[in-house]
Amino acid sequence: MQLLMTAIAVTAGMVFSLAVAITVEELIFGRVLGLFFKPQAVRVKSGQGR
Repeated sequence: MQLLMTAIAVTAGMVFSLAVAITVEELIFGRVLGLFFKPQAVRVKSGQGR
């Protein structure tokens, strides 16, 4: 049981550390994560000859 509690504490600590790191990165560099989640523009071909 103590091993389970230790594993949960370690996992929670790692998740919390990642959340803090991403938050600080966003505050310092700003919108870096937006590059990954930005919607991609779709090019539409217009004026095709018929």
